[in-house]
Amino acid sequence: MERGVWWELNNQFIELRSQLMRYRVFQILLKEDDQFLNETQQYTESYSLFTDEEMDEQDCTVERCLDLYQKEEEEHRTPPFLLIVNGGREDKWRYYKLQMARYQRYIDDVIVFNPTIHNFINFLLSKLKRNSPEAYAAALYQLYNDERLVEKLIANPIGPDRPFYQKYDPCVVSYLPREFPDGTFAIAQEHTTDSLQMLLKADFMTALNAGHNIRRCIVCKKYFLVHSGVHVLYCEGRCPLDERFTCRQYGSYEIQKELARDVPKIKAKITAFNRIRKDYQRGAITEEEMRRLKDAVRDELFDALSSPDISNEDFKQSISSERLYPLYGISRQAKPRGRPRKVEDGDDA
Repeated sequence: MERGVWWELNNQFIELRSQLMRYRVFQILLKEDDQFLNETQQYTESYSLFTDEEMDEQDCTVERCLDLYQKEEEEHRTPPFLLIVNGGREDKWRYYKLQMARYQRYIDDVIVFNPTIHNFINFLLSKLKRNSPEAYAAALYQLYNDERLVEKLIANPIGPDRPFYQKYDPCVVSYLPREFPDGTFAIAQEHTTDSLQMLLKADFMTALNAGHNIRRCIVCKKYFLVHSGVHVLYCEGRCPLDERFTCRQYGSYEIQKELARDVPKIKAKITAFNRIRKDYQRGAITEEEMRRLKDAVRDELFDALSSPDISNEDFKQSISSERLYPLYGISRQAKPRGRPRKVEDGDDA
């Protein structure tokens, strides 16, 4: 490998690692790579200062390194210390290629995992009428075993050497006690594998099995974890369109007002929200009851927008006070009006 080309290649790898380190999984997997990339940078930058014989020195003992250091220091040049790995240039390049192959495996796993799971979320999980671990497992079973879905939704290999989404992954699982920063203890699962695809699946499937779900925010388009069974449409992250609001706040007040002009179901949702809010302001319902009713309206809206079979009138009826309040066991507490009745003599105190 020509050292000038190697230097340019290493710069590209440094940039690639910088991009990948934005994500938590790569902060764990690539945290030790900074050293060998920096050492490669120093090693390849020295190609114009030393001869090929010096750079390819195979038998470089500590004494030899000190002699070279003293010699090059006198000539104001950087000595060719044994960087990256012990051995000459061929040994170093062989080790470097192993690191590049590791990056390729990681990226291949991401290439097939991300689109497959995105399809699973968008075409199966988002269509579920009921959110539960059992419903998630049934949806995953359908994804893995329905031949039509396998062909359309799972990232299959294009060629014989292309990456593919695997149903089975090599992994060793151990159960070990762990202490958390708050001083509590738990028995944790430890996965030992050389497959990033396996780690991504373990994280995702564990969340589904615990009853969580993944949604995609319709404002910022990012995926987020839902800790309950509700069909929420927005995340709680900072809105990219207006940083004064979260995506949920922005979506509830700004986007839906715009959409309401052309979408009767969203207009009906806003009307129902106003009606529930007024009941709370009058003291007819509690704050907790208001929250439950609004969540119910959001769920009904999600189903109505997802299904063309639900008409506008059917949706309006489903979120009417006459249907919604009894369905959730909520009754308005009417406040007495007018003057209090005058207590006559002889009435009970």
